[in-house]
Amino acid sequence: MSAATEPSRKRRRWPVVLVVLVLVLAALVVVAEFVLRGVVDRTIADQVEQSLPEGATGEVSAHADGVVVPQLLAGTLDRVDITSDRLTVDGIPLAADVTAHDVPVDGVGDVHDVDGHVTLAASSVKDLAKYSPLFDRLRLVDDGVELSGSTAVLGYDVTYAATGDVATQRDGRGVRITPQSVRITNSALGLEVGSIPGVSNVPVEVCTAQFLPEQLRIRSLDISAQQATVRVTADTLPLTEQGLRTVGSCD
Repeated sequence: MSAATEPSRKRRRWPVVLVVLVLVLAALVVVAEFVLRGVVDRTIADQVEQSLPEGATGEVSAHADGVVVPQLLAGTLDRVDITSDRLTVDGIPLAADVTAHDVPVDGVGDVHDVDGHVTLAASSVKDLAKYSPLFDRLRLVDDGVELSGSTAVLGYDVTYAATGDVATQRDGRGVRITPQSVRITNSALGLEVGSIPGVSNVPVEVCTAQFLPEQLRIRSLDISAQQATVRVTADTLPLTEQGLRTVGSCD
């Protein structure tokens, strides 16, 4: 074998070595992505669970969209989806899914363009009656609710039931229920009226801001007899525990 063939063999080996190195690095990146994704998703979920407003408990899951390694290096996660089917707020069970953008990796600062949905089953919505002095019971019907309660008319205690239209408050801090189609339910009084003063067409304000982080606003409602879904949004939302636990008010 001549000495001239040895450098030639070495030159032929370099492409093979480079391919092997690239494959090894690619494998390491895949492993790192797999490991870090699990860590990132679980860390976000843990932070959200620990930062739920007072009176709220539950388990959540989180998923950072896209390849996380370059996002971690950049210090910001482009998009994070947070979901839960087992949340309880002031004893009321509900489900939620929220999407947030520009999530700081170090947990310091605000997230942006928050958009989510909160869903309450019909069995959960009835518990909302305790937040209004005007009605005693509440149940879902298609495109609205049915209210029942009592009031005084000309010295008589009158019990009633009424369907109600539901809309979001203009400031996004709650919902407004307007009773319609009122009917008397204690027929022994012999009353036949289609409206009750102080009840019919009188909007009932139900504050929801007291259960949500201060920056969140209600934007729309979708109601059926089975469930109510509420869309909530925020331009920015602080990621700190104090920020998430600071709830709004309807004052």
